This record gives sequence, C-alpha cells and structure tokens, in this order.
Amino acid sequence: MSIIDIKDLPSIREKHKNEKIAFCAGAFDLVHAGHVLFFEDCKKYGDILVVMVGNDFNLKNYKGEERPILNQYVRLKMISSLKPVDYALLDLDASDKDFLAIIRSVFIELKPDFYIVNADAFDMPRRYELVKGLPTKLVVLERTCPPEFEDISTTGIIKKIREGKK
Repeated sequence: MSIIDIKDLPSIREKHKNEKIAFCAGAFDLVHAGHVLFFEDCKKYGDILVVMVGNDFNLKNYKGEERPILNQYVRLKMISSLKPVDYALLDLDASDKDFLAIIRSVFIELKPDFYIVNADAFDMPRRYELVKGLPTKLVVLERTCPPEFEDISTTGIIKKIREGKK
C-alpha cells in the first residue's frame, strides 16, 4: 500500500501498463466496514486500485461545517493501509475548483480503465460526462451490505454517537 502524489499518476500507469486500473474517490471520513466493502467491490474491476481522498476544504463545503471528523492526513493514512487499496492520494486542490473537474484531471494523468462510484453519488449526470471521450469506463455500484452487518454510514455513526446509542 502506497501513498502517492498526483504527479506520480503517469508513472503508476506506466508501471502497470499491462494491468487494469480501477479508480475511485471520496471523503472516507471515519473509515468503517462500508468503505472496506466498497473498496473490495472496486478491486474486482482492476488489478490495481487507486483511491483519491478528498481534502478537508472540499469535504467541509460538501458535508458541512462539522465535517470532516478526521483530518485529510489521518483519512489518507487509513485508506492507504486497507488491503484492497494499492495506491492512495490526497486531493490537494483546496480551492473553489469543481471536485469533479479535479477527477477529470486524474483521468488524463492516470488513464484508469474504470472509474467506480456508488449509485447514490452526487451529480451522476456530470460523472457520465467526465468519462465521455476517454477510454475510462464508469461503473456504478449499488450499496450492498451482508445481512449480518447493520446499514452503516459515516453520517449514521456520527448520529449514534451524538444520541448516545449503541
């Protein structure tokens, strides 16, 4: 498992030129089993899984003032240590630049075979636009959870903590 910089993306593609690369991105605040399940599903599409972790600035804008719970460096370290993840990088563009535009620049540098998102991701029409004209294929996954797991989400965990529930 390796933490990389965005400038490393072309060399990652070159190193793995004969392998399928899957790419996903997200906040991944309070890493939990749902994230692991998502990464395991992503890894089914590629020999290599590259994950981009959203920065604190963008997460605060998207999720609200109380987020993130864990800072971007803690989240990056957690994601990079998970078994299905081969490479993790941090979105360091803390500007008003559109998050999806940043992902498009990753596509150009990394040339992933697959871009994987959950079906409930925001702005799905734009995500389809992102891959238009590129060899990258968009894969949309339904959220699934084994029956022995409870329906898990970061927002749900935060709510439980605030309410003092088990």
